Amino acid sequence: MFRVFQIACVISALVLSSCSTEKHITSTPPLELIVTLQKTPCYGECPVYNFQVLNDGRATLSVGRITSAEFGLNLKEGEYEGTISSDAIQEIIDLAESLEYHSLKAKYDDERVMDLPAAISSIEGHRVFNRFEGPNLDPLYSVIEKKMAETMWQPKTEN
Repeated sequence: MFRVFQIACVISALVLSSCSTEKHITSTPPLELIVTLQKTPCYGECPVYNFQVLNDGRATLSVGRITSAEFGLNLKEGEYEGTISSDAIQEIIDLAESLEYHSLKAKYDDERVMDLPAAISSIEGHRVFNRFEGPNLDPLYSVIEKKMAETMWQPKTEN
């Protein structure tokens, strides 16, 4: 009986100490793609790449073909990683808002038209496929590509 009393006291002490201990739980937002821009191939010399930025600033760039004259980048075909500042991300988001990006349709295309590259972008979860007779998003693409060019890219390492 004394043994049961000892066990009950230990359990009570543990319960009381866990209740009185203040716990600080910090939560970080889940990682999400915040900005993406993909350019698809054409029959000519169109740039081909897929650029993605997470909300923590980590970025990846998958290069198919980029001309250094157009972007100021001299990257060979392959996978790269880098970091984009929160200010740069905010600049992209602010420009997208000024262009009313989030009110655009999801797709601008005519599949009967051939040899046109597509620009597939996503800002804060809103995706726009822009290939034919879509809105002029060149100012947005230019800012994104400028941020790409300013990034210090490293070849992606396999984990």
